[in-house]
Amino acid sequence: MGKGSLASLQSVMSFLVGLVSLTGALYSAMRFVKPAAATGEVLAVVRAAKTDSALPGSAIEILTPQDALVATLTASDDGSARRALAEGSYRVRVTAPRFRAQTREVQVQRGATAEVRFELALVSDGGHPVSRTVGAAQRFLHGLGL
Repeated sequence: MGKGSLASLQSVMSFLVGLVSLTGALYSAMRFVKPAAATGEVLAVVRAAKTDSALPGSAIEILTPQDALVATLTASDDGSARRALAEGSYRVRVTAPRFRAQTREVQVQRGATAEVRFELALVSDGGHPVSRTVGAAQRFLHGLGL
């Protein structure tokens, strides 16, 4: 291998190394220059109205304004759940056993957290329909002396 061929090989290698470095620099710059995704966050907090205690396990549905389901979340031990969402309008519906469901409108903005608080009231219809029926049947039978 002569001096000329070694110099040519070094030139080619230098060119390739420079090309790889430039490509890496451009790729890195594109990650920072590209616009940030238009996302924000919803934080739902679910509590019992009378006791102000957390309602863990509550079902939290995030819906479009046309009621199309976007996500279903479950409230954690502190009664809260959060979800990143695209910027826009949503409806948040919360349900929990023995409590009245509630729905709220929320506007998600880029880079912000929209907090939605729910205070659910107990259903006060005298209990579950089956329990009322069994109680009525027991009273009827008792009245018959059975």
